[in-house]
Amino acid sequence: MVAAQGNAAPEIEASATEAVERVLDAGQRLVTEGIDLARLDAQVALTERLGRGARIVIPALFAFGGWWILMAAVTALLNDYVTTASSLGIVGGAHVLVGGGLAVAAARRARAASRTDISGARPGARQ
Repeated sequence: MVAAQGNAAPEIEASATEAVERVLDAGQRLVTEGIDLARLDAQVALTERLGRGARIVIPALFAFGGWWILMAAVTALLNDYVTTASSLGIVGGAHVLVGGGLAVAAARRARAASRTDISGARPGARQ
């Protein structure tokens, strides 16, 4: 009986050692799979963002190119009535006025938005 107990102790130690090794292996696999999952998530997110960006940038480039061609046509049309420098000045001046007006409107809107707090009340106003 004593011999049986003596033989049982190494088996228990071996089983405990194997269990610890299995736990460590499982933990290592879990960390590795977590890293792989994070990498795949990052790849999917990047692919989606690049796809969205392409769906915005490509049409914008076509629109921008079309706008340049349209403005060249307006300039060429104005050349029949005024000099080339004048027609370029008219087209450029119109862009400056429209762009400046949009910038002023955006600045006013931003200032008005900064004056209101989250609830929509103006600071200092009685409630």
